[in-house]
Amino acid sequence: MSESSSDVRRRDLDVLIVGAGPSGLALAAQLRWFGTSFRIVDRSLDRARESRALAVQARTPELFDMLDLAAPLVERGNTSARLALHLGARQVAEVHLGAMGAVDTRFPFILFVSQAETEDVLGRHLSGGDVRIERGVELVKFAVENDAVHCVLRHSSGEETVGARYVVGCDGAHSAVRKGAGFAFEGGSYPQDFALGDVEADGLLEPDVINAFVGGGGVAMFFPLGRPTTWRVIAMVAAPARRERTGVDLPLTSELSLPALQRIVDAPTEGSVRVRDPAWLTRFHLHHRQVAHYRAGRVFLAGDAAHIHSPVGAQGMNTGIQDAWNLGWKLALVVRAAAPDALLDTYEAERWPVGRFLLRYTDRIFATFTLAMSSGKVATWTRDFVVPRVIPRVMSTSWLRSAAFRFVSELGIRYRKSPLAQEGAPPLRAGPRAGDRLFDARVAMNGAQVPLQRVVVGPYLTLLLCGDAGAWEQARPDRLTTRYAELVTIRYLSETPIRDGLLDPDGTTLRALGANDGAQYVIRPDGYIGFRCAGYDLTALEGYLRRWLGK
Repeated sequence: MSESSSDVRRRDLDVLIVGAGPSGLALAAQLRWFGTSFRIVDRSLDRARESRALAVQARTPELFDMLDLAAPLVERGNTSARLALHLGARQVAEVHLGAMGAVDTRFPFILFVSQAETEDVLGRHLSGGDVRIERGVELVKFAVENDAVHCVLRHSSGEETVGARYVVGCDGAHSAVRKGAGFAFEGGSYPQDFALGDVEADGLLEPDVINAFVGGGGVAMFFPLGRPTTWRVIAMVAAPARRERTGVDLPLTSELSLPALQRIVDAPTEGSVRVRDPAWLTRFHLHHRQVAHYRAGRVFLAGDAAHIHSPVGAQGMNTGIQDAWNLGWKLALVVRAAAPDALLDTYEAERWPVGRFLLRYTDRIFATFTLAMSSGKVATWTRDFVVPRVIPRVMSTSWLRSAAFRFVSELGIRYRKSPLAQEGAPPLRAGPRAGDRLFDARVAMNGAQVPLQRVVVGPYLTLLLCGDAGAWEQARPDRLTTRYAELVTIRYLSETPIRDGLLDPDGTTLRALGANDGAQYVIRPDGYIGFRCAGYDLTALEGYLRRWLGK
């Protein structure tokens, strides 16, 4: 007898991912990497075709590179290295953004690429691994009972009951998972109106350059998108005060016509730019909100479901992807019974402060844009005389450029206060600390040059053992890979050749790691340092592994 559409079916799995945007797809890629059973569902019938997020920061291709996805993503994007600042129709400053001093990454640029392209790269990777993204499937309700989350999914053939050990809400600003689990989404909204569009444009626009126009009570920024159109425009105009409906999600978007976008763009550009042939237009209000917690038992939130903010700085999508990358490997180890439940608590401990800082940062930058729109005497004097003289000089200072890039690129994010970050004894006096991202460097392996990040990051914890090969042979670290089979691997780094080891002939990388006389690092599957200490005694390292892989 065939099942009717009203039949209730039950399928058990480890993780149910709700939402197939960048965060959900990134989480799915992580879980697939570890061989964890999951399903990924999305109520939309198709993936995003419009651009939405438009920039990928350097840390994101570093993560993608672990799955060989960085190259195809970079090929689709634009690494524009200049910003042209216009006051009305007059260009007053140019800032070079490329080669900003980040010498420890292979991706020292901001990649301008449509969110649709980012989703397509992840989606193709998943489909190539026989993962089906289930579209047109809506999470109706769920309840946590004992050791499972019982979820009701609605799709074209009826309703289905699914039992999952964990549910992760990657379902955006109006998250059904967030609402169903009762997470408080605290914050407010900005009073300004925003317009967004993927368009063709004519006029005072330098090609392959970010063109920013300020004046006339508005701001318009044209980003060189390339696909699906040449330009992404984001324009902002002051709006009348709106009544805030506390505790209720406000509409994020509304219809926008091309003539209306043109009127908004006319003010800051003084009519010098004409927009045409739109692929996507929308009008919206911005919110700045964050949940108080990222975990409620067996339910987690990531990406816009956990935090929404101004797009200034192009951090949102990248932060969501990093949320997913942080959570994915932890879920994989816990469902495998290879790690204690406490490992999952470190997700909130590490990512909630990042979300909080991001909201504060974007609020401040947004306030600067608002001031720039002002018609007051101070604002006008600042735009006309201070900005053209100060910005080019500031951005020509190498250390400032490097610091700015490290911040915007998210390479500087670190988890030093996390329970998962431990400085062992004897301590190292130099090098990246526990909780920091492992920098990238060129080392040799079997006669070929290889990137350090590529050879020490994988679906396992890597023990990076630095120093004399003979001393490590006596320490017998191989017993750890035997004890933690498939969970731990070892890489040796030395100035002298070691079979299948990493060679640093001039000692540059070893010095950067502070490994003057032996050092040991634990590298996490997301490329962060979990543990480090000096010397060849493995006692402290063994204690660290026992704590986090003890189950």
